[in-house]
Amino acid sequence: MDIVSSHEDGIQTLTLVGNFDTTDVDTFHAHVEESIDQQAFRVLVDAGQMRFINSTALGSLIRAQKRLQQYGGDLAIALLPSFASGVFKTLGLDRKIRCFDETEAALTYLRSVGSEGVNVEGDQQVGFTFSDEEQVSVAGEDARMGVMKSIGEAGVHFLWENLDGLDVDRMFAVDASIRLRFRLPLYHESHMFHADAKIVAATVTAGGKVAVQTKFTSLSDVERRAIQQFVRDLRYLKGELSE
Repeated sequence: MDIVSSHEDGIQTLTLVGNFDTTDVDTFHAHVEESIDQQAFRVLVDAGQMRFINSTALGSLIRAQKRLQQYGGDLAIALLPSFASGVFKTLGLDRKIRCFDETEAALTYLRSVGSEGVNVEGDQQVGFTFSDEEQVSVAGEDARMGVMKSIGEAGVHFLWENLDGLDVDRMFAVDASIRLRFRLPLYHESHMFHADAKIVAATVTAGGKVAVQTKFTSLSDVERRAIQQFVRDLRYLKGELSE
């Protein structure tokens, strides 16, 4: 079997051409490991030209998926031939690995993988202020401080302790604008990120704190790339440490 590899937007596509059997498993896993080394933790297996797959190769797909999931990624399959589709359904593999009839649908799914971000340990602070009149009328104009819980390519999740007993529902209304300031120590010891964002969700935790999920709406290209690299690096480190 031949494996044709291509990379775009953080997704590695492995096109399988021919019979996928025991003798091809090591080569397949070498491609997956190469993707991980390049910090591409999302892999699309294009099976449109695959003519046969044996039990060992089926197992290798599961092992590859578990390996990628260690880093917050995933494996998806597109254009699975009818003979293989029946095997997947019989064994229940289609409930384990996402399979798609079209390549673009698989890519759309993989682009969403990892959007929830990675957890950030410690007490990394997030400063926030509001610009909408409704929120300013509740919170005032002064910056408040929360604790970052996770960061992703799309936004930041932080916890805030409502010591003043403010109206949380009005303060963190969905789609309200919020301005964020934060550092990423493992990126740079002193650089301060500034981002405009929208509130996606806010819930009160069992401990009485407010968990706020935000989505970036305005971010410089330099800082966006820096956050993307930070998230990929952190996923890689966590994946290595989980072995």
